Amino acid sequence: ALIREVKVFGRAVAVGEESGDTWQHRGLGERLVKEAERIAFEEWGVSNIYVTSGVGVRDYYRALGYRLKRPYMWKPKEDMAKVI
Repeated sequence: ALIREVKVFGRAVAVGEESGDTWQHRGLGERLVKEAERIAFEEWGVSNIYVTSGVGVRDYYRALGYRLKRPYMWKPKEDMAKVI
């Protein structure tokens, strides 16, 4: 399975700044990725999930348990137990 892109739209907020009433930095992107993983692994029965990811977001996906497999970040199904 492939996640092409995760975007949360709204007023931009720098990392580490208070988000106030914006949608950024509230965990919405992480919840979207986790739901995509659940669907891919549980409902579709795939063994790996890939994410297209530029250099600037690779640390974000690493924090979610993904590993670099150029040009993608990927997570095998067996890694799900380590994150949940």
